[in-house]
Amino acid sequence: RAAVVAAVVPAQLTERVAAETPSEDVTTWALSAGAVISTGNTRSWTANAGTTFRLVRGRHSVGLDWAFNYGRANLPTDDPDAGYVDTVRNSNSKLRYDFFLTTMDALFVSVAHRWDTFAGLDTRLQLQAGYLRNFFKEENHRAWGEVGYDMTFDNFDPEAVQDPDRAADPLCDPALVPFTSTRRQNGCFLDGTQVVHAARVYLGYENALNENVRFLTGVETLLNLQEIEDLRVNFDAALRSTIAGSLQVEIKFKLLFDNVPAVRADGTDFEKLDTTTTISLIYTLI
Repeated sequence: RAAVVAAVVPAQLTERVAAETPSEDVTTWALSAGAVISTGNTRSWTANAGTTFRLVRGRHSVGLDWAFNYGRANLPTDDPDAGYVDTVRNSNSKLRYDFFLTTMDALFVSVAHRWDTFAGLDTRLQLQAGYLRNFFKEENHRAWGEVGYDMTFDNFDPEAVQDPDRAADPLCDPALVPFTSTRRQNGCFLDGTQVVHAARVYLGYENALNENVRFLTGVETLLNLQEIEDLRVNFDAALRSTIAGSLQVEIKFKLLFDNVPAVRADGTDFEKLDTTTTISLIYTLI
């Protein structure tokens, strides 16, 4: 729904997972920050910050990704004094541990957190576990897959959402019971949380086109084991190029699809599809 040009460290699906049992210890750490400022007919700004960290010791690998985006804009309204309002506000983080059984196989566990109130998510917490298999691994060319389990806990944006099954109940009629606190005590609202148990399938592909350019892509499917129509699909594709030394530029497209999105306070659904296009600067410290 939006295209953003910014410098971010993505907490993305195309995460770097060791393709073989490490032969030596590895420590990497990268930071990123950026901003977009528009003036004149369009008045807005967006700021971004993030970090990635990876530690490898023998067969053990630990990775951390975090990205934060915040933006405001002065939108055209009939009120000249309306000022700036929030237009971007989200945080994504992920911590993952891999244990390599062989050069081609690994077991992993991870925990991820998403805060995105514009998508109706006050908190989304995901716990994942599974098995990774490299289909093929060459020096600069790799394809792999992952299968496993995902448990997602959602705490929706804390607006009171009317329970549609009790919409006709006099105890839930705002005209008869004007106070929200009383209607909440009467059980008129949804509790605002849910837990989803899902099967997870992920396919990833990485290709170093030359010593300075690398292409990465991945698609993740989460199938609700209790409600089949609740399907989530996450996709991204990124092209990275080294500018100089430890500095890289990345062009990335990200798509998030949720067939059963969160519900607004007025009972309507949030959008099922979110897309973001970014241009990112990434600097590796270690």
